[in-house]
Amino acid sequence: MFIVRPISAADDAAAAGRVVQHAYFALAEYPRDVLYDCVLGDVAGRANQATVLVAVDACGGPAVLGCLTFVPDCANPHSEQTDAHAASFRYFGVAAAAAGQGIGRAMVTWCVTEARRLGKKRLRIHTLTMMHGAQKLYADMGFVRDPSCDADWDGVIGWAYVLHL
Repeated sequence: MFIVRPISAADDAAAAGRVVQHAYFALAEYPRDVLYDCVLGDVAGRANQATVLVAVDACGGPAVLGCLTFVPDCANPHSEQTDAHAASFRYFGVAAAAAGQGIGRAMVTWCVTEARRLGKKRLRIHTLTMMHGAQKLYADMGFVRDPSCDADWDGVIGWAYVLHL
């Protein structure tokens, strides 16, 4: 059992960052980049600019089981979007030992609920081409591909998805 909530000062931000890093590093074909790999792990650095979510053991265990960053609008420094009517999320990972427990779905559901609460019309995201598990999750949750918003970060392709709220 787990709980999804915004990170608190009592949580281990470094451990949350390692969850995200390890999720990316485990991907076949993930194009390692020292600078971006540090960004993935810098949960403490972005927690004061955006809402960082963690999934933690409901029984009070110290382990961070999942982590993502909710980006409320395109003005946020962590936004990859230009859509003024959309929220997004990124830097998303679930601990390998916790895979298959519904943590990713619960974290995305939190983002959908929060985007609706903020009055957003859409939730927009990017996923790397090799993130097959994430792509399946997003499709199962009603996100659709939006190739018009795909990104190319120096040869690293980000596929765009949108969920109309």
